[in-house]
Amino acid sequence: MEIFEQVLMSDQFGERFREIVKRAMGDRSQSEFARELGVSSSAVQKWLAGNGYPSSDNMDKIAKAADLSGDALRGYLKGEEVASNCDEHISPEEIFLLAKKLTKEQRKRLINLMLEDL
Repeated sequence: MEIFEQVLMSDQFGERFREIVKRAMGDRSQSEFARELGVSSSAVQKWLAGNGYPSSDNMDKIAKAADLSGDALRGYLKGEEVASNCDEHISPEEIFLLAKKLTKEQRKRLINLMLEDL
């Protein structure tokens, strides 16, 4: 069972990592994102394909680009949920009002993320 759990964690890690890289990239191309990080576009391509992972410095840059702390990113990759900065319940109406402040592309991304979660 331990080997199965390690394989499962490895798959979950890779899936979560690719999700964070895509979140950090936003609307930028792989080349643009790579340039901002100071790496080659083939490095970003390898990360998205699950054929490699960035250095800890680049991991911190990715976390920042994804609006996460380095610790929050590492926890998420280990399977922990990202903690919310808000302790109180936010109604769907309040979330909608917040979402209206996003750009059109950000709203599309939010909708796609919500649909994937269903």
